[in-house]
Amino acid sequence: MKATLQITQLDYVRLNNLIQSLKSTKKEEVHNLETLENEIFQASKVDSKEITPDYVTMNSELEVVDVDTNRTMKIKLVYPHEADFKLGRVSVLSPLGSALIGYREGDQVSFKVPMGLKKVRISKILYQPEAAGEFLL
Repeated sequence: MKATLQITQLDYVRLNNLIQSLKSTKKEEVHNLETLENEIFQASKVDSKEITPDYVTMNSELEVVDVDTNRTMKIKLVYPHEADFKLGRVSVLSPLGSALIGYREGDQVSFKVPMGLKKVRISKILYQPEAAGEFLL
């Protein structure tokens, strides 16, 4: 069964604008942009005040578990200009980032890496801006 994707209307507008602005300039990232575009298009759009705290939104901090190695990583889902993998800040335009947006705690997501397909499970949402009452990040 396919998980139900949900994103906030604000995240949808911001991400859609980002995708459209980069499509003509970032030819090498066109696959990632299209993947993200498909994900957000399919997602149910909800008001920021109505999304439940178990969904991954922009600037959420979460724990993911690599399904193959059982390794846990703490990450924060950020916009490209804030990305720094060493600090755990994963760009929404990366294969992992675009796979996570809109999914919820407990969901398993797959994404393409150079060596094939990678699977992670969202084990815990540590922080979600909307749940903390922060709607304009």
